Formats: sequence, structure tokens, C-alpha cells
Amino acid sequence: MEIFTNWMNNLVAKPSFHSLIKKIPIIRRLAFNDGKIIYDLVAGFVYSQVLLAIIELRLIDFLITGKKKIDDISRFTGLPYDKCILLCNAAASVGLLKKNKDSTYRLTRIGAAIKGVLGLDKMILHHKMFYRDLIDPVKLLNKNFNTELRNFWTYVPSNKKITKEEAKTYSELMGISQHIVAEETLNLVNLNPFKSLLDLGGGNGTFILEVRRRYPNLILNVFDLPSVIETAKSKISHLGHKSKIKLIPGNFIEDKLPDGNDIIFLNRVLYDHNDTNVELLIKKIFDALSPGGHLIISEPMAGNEKPTRSGDAYFGFYTLAMTSGKPRSKNEHFKVLKKSGFKQLKFLQGTNDFVTSVILAKKK
Repeated sequence: MEIFTNWMNNLVAKPSFHSLIKKIPIIRRLAFNDGKIIYDLVAGFVYSQVLLAIIELRLIDFLITGKKKIDDISRFTGLPYDKCILLCNAAASVGLLKKNKDSTYRLTRIGAAIKGVLGLDKMILHHKMFYRDLIDPVKLLNKNFNTELRNFWTYVPSNKKITKEEAKTYSELMGISQHIVAEETLNLVNLNPFKSLLDLGGGNGTFILEVRRRYPNLILNVFDLPSVIETAKSKISHLGHKSKIKLIPGNFIEDKLPDGNDIIFLNRVLYDHNDTNVELLIKKIFDALSPGGHLIISEPMAGNEKPTRSGDAYFGFYTLAMTSGKPRSKNEHFKVLKKSGFKQLKFLQGTNDFVTSVILAKKK
């Protein structure tokens, strides 16, 4: 099979082969499909910038009320008429807008769905710094330098003291993505059998508040850096003494973890850290859990035998630009969990595995 694949790849790599197959109707379609895939890979960055412009100009908010004329769109955005046509046609070509026969434009279902995902617009705007870090991907692959994402996620340099303002900045963005992660994760995991939950690296409390909404009788704890816990206090202060949420400041790499919980959550935590810290943290969690307790890992994961676009491509390069961590496959997670003593490992894959995948591990 490998010999045939090598032969085929060498054949397809010849320009004369492409000239030949364009004359053969049966396989001409195959060549067209391959060409379109290559074209979309080349043009993909342009498509993402069209989306970014639509978000930055708040066009989705403007068009959500119905179709609009170019004159109206031009006045709203402040763009010249001809540039407005260029942008709207580009957005229509990638499926965000629909151009009507009367030359008006409206949102498509995909365009409207962007507004329906809480905080997605802010996540898209955040990508401007990621794109700048990716401007020279070979340099990024070869050198560990001071990227914009490294400076934004200020907890990445582990020896740096994080101010309350720095923590507030990245915690707010992290909290936006946690709305999506929380919904996906809690749809996969039933927390009714548990009594006390610890959200390790819980950020500003977005996830724990969703847990509280669904499971009001569960004892809830959040553990994170002191400056991050301050942002969580602000977020849940309106609940007063009724919150049943205990906020615990600390460093989960350096400090002892709170014990007495029968379930511990790691939401988008491990992929931020190197292998040594991941192994250390998993072992500390095992020791801190009550007998028979469970660990839930929820984060984007790499593929096993088959790499994935979200895990291996997107989050692979995102963590590379952060200069810390990496997405891991189910098998890599299982290996570390078994080494620490966890049993009964389960991989739970939801409908939106590009957002997160979930692993359930039990302490015997």
C-alpha cells in the first residue's frame, strides 16, 4: 500500500500529469476538487480576515434586523461605497452574508449563529494578536521568542507575579470561552452522584456558576492564583452568602491542593502546561481526591492515529504561540492518568469535539 501511495504522490506531483487528466472527463472532477482544496488552504487567511472585518465593523449586529442596502451599510460602517461592496461580496462568498437579487444583503444562518454564541465576537477579535504571531510560522516553529500571546496570557511565565489587572484581562476572555466549554462539558457529565466539587484553575468563576445553576445543592470550590480569585470574587459577589462557592487562592503547581472533594474539574488547564507540570498536577489531584472520587478533564485534544484540525492544527499552533503547553491525545492523557493511579478511564466525545473533549477518571 505504501509503495502504491508513494508512486501515486510522485505521479500527481508532476505538472504534465495535471495537464493530462484535465482532458479525461472521468478523473477531471478529482483534479478540480484537489485544486479547490489547495486554493482554499492558500486563501484561508483572507477568509478569516473577512470574518474579522465583519466583526470589527459590527455588521452582524446591524444586519440582524433584516436586509440592508449598500448605502445603509456604508453609512453604518463608515466605509466608502465601493469598499463596502467589496466586503459584503467577500462575506457572501464565504457564507456569512447573502446577496439578494435587489442588491441588498442579509445575514445567512451561519452569520446569525455567530451572534448566538455568547462572546464569540470577542474571541474572534482576540485572534488579531494570534495572527501577528503567526506571520512567520517557520520562525515560530524554530524559536521560542516573546510572542504577543505569551504576553497576553501572563500566567505562562511561571516565575512572574501576576497583577490583579493582568489577571482580570485574561480571565475575562477565558470566561467567555468557558460559557461554551461549560455547556458542552456539563451536557456530557452527570454530577448528581457527587457532593463536593473543586474547579482547579477555575478562572473568574464562569464555569462554577453554570455548575451552580444546574446543581444548586452541590458544594462548590474554586482554586486559582490569588489575583485570579480576586476577579472571581467580583463576579459572584452579587450572590452573597447564598453562593455556596468557596474561593481558594493558591498555585496548583507549588501549593497543596484542597482535599475532601469527590470530584475535581480541569477545564482547559492541562494543554497550557508542559509534560512535567501535567504529571505533577495529576498526581497531586489523585492524592487530594476522596476515595472513589473522580477527575474530569475537559479541553481540546489532539487526535490519536488521525490528527484533527482543531486539536493538532489550531490549538497546536495556538499553544506554540503561547510558548507553553500543547494539545494532547486521549492516549497521552490516559498514560499519565494510569501512571498516577487512576482507573476506569472513559473518553466522552460530544457533538462539538472541536470545542472540547472530556475524560472521566476514577480514583480507586
